[in-house]
Amino acid sequence: MKTPEHPIEELITRQLDGMPLTDTERRKLHKWLEASETNRRAFLRAYEAWGDAHLAETRFDTGQAFENIRARIAEASKPRPILRLQLRRLGIGIAAAACVALAMASYHRLQLASVPDIEAFIRQAEAPVFTQKEVQLVLSEQKTLLLETQKSTIRYDSTAIQINNAEKTIPKKEAATFNQLVVPYGKQTTLTLADGSRVWINAGSRLIYPVVFEKQKREIYVEGEIYMEVAHDAERPFSVHTGKMDVCVLGTKFYISSYGRDRTQEVVLLSGSVSVAPAGRPDHGIRIVPGQQAVLGASETLEVHEVQAESYISWIYGYLPFDNDRLSNILERLARYYNCRIECTPEAAALTLSGKLDLKDDLTEVLKILSVTAPIQLQIISPGNFRIDYNPASSRLN
Repeated sequence: MKTPEHPIEELITRQLDGMPLTDTERRKLHKWLEASETNRRAFLRAYEAWGDAHLAETRFDTGQAFENIRARIAEASKPRPILRLQLRRLGIGIAAAACVALAMASYHRLQLASVPDIEAFIRQAEAPVFTQKEVQLVLSEQKTLLLETQKSTIRYDSTAIQINNAEKTIPKKEAATFNQLVVPYGKQTTLTLADGSRVWINAGSRLIYPVVFEKQKREIYVEGEIYMEVAHDAERPFSVHTGKMDVCVLGTKFYISSYGRDRTQEVVLLSGSVSVAPAGRPDHGIRIVPGQQAVLGASETLEVHEVQAESYISWIYGYLPFDNDRLSNILERLARYYNCRIECTPEAAALTLSGKLDLKDDLTEVLKILSVTAPIQLQIISPGNFRIDYNPASSRLN
């Protein structure tokens, strides 16, 4: 007996509500998404209707959702350029349900594979050097800016790139299609992208991004630690790639940690909604809500935890909180932040501590505080070179 075909509205409703689709149904949905920009806009508006219901913590009525999605699809087929322009000028953004569901994430992965601009650039880019003193802003093969201040600001506007509040201005025409920002150990940088999205980049991190985003999508590559506030744009989903994870949003606030040496990578959501998937595997993605953390381990499976989200971006304000964390993890973060070397014996490394450190203090003072609150002994071997030993009987500075 022939299986009855389901209308596209029903497939979208089931996809958004997490109900399984057959291979035939998935192909039908993907084909519909690829058919036109109008269909893709309709999917995004359908997702907004679905997200509004869930974020309001109301019961998701499948029948009502079907009708809402049918209405959104009809609405999306109408031209609305004047309204969109007015909303953009007024700066009206909604930090609501903003991730693209798995069907849309799969579509964008296929689209990225067919036009691998940013991936090709990443493969060709030189490996970053995080030990040099200056922040490196690579504008092109011929031009690299070195920024010496501990905390730099970079802003891309319609015509120019402004450095440290317009202290230095570079015409956009001097920059290549993609720029690369390398923030060494001991430095931090705030970046405003061409679409108005803001990124706080912590020490030992790299960001690759386009000078101007494409009309249909926005995507960047991250290695290291960032906090991001994405400008809402329903027409252009925003994707963040780390090499191991893909994070997809429309407008939201979230934190990413993807240091190459770490065994895990993580995303913490502060507001809005994001989808997180192992790189190139959107069918294994999950959706998280504010106050949740998605962790990708060596097995390439995602785990979700409830966390105090604000604590993950405290470095922006100059603090390092820790709650039952291993001393080795705390010292690794301090070494990155202050660009120093801290050796630690295995006995000391295994200690767990809770508290908060003021990163505006000198590193020696920070380590002294640790040495009087934990059974450890601090040795200053040379400037920028420290050793921590386990010593329950003493915490004096040698």
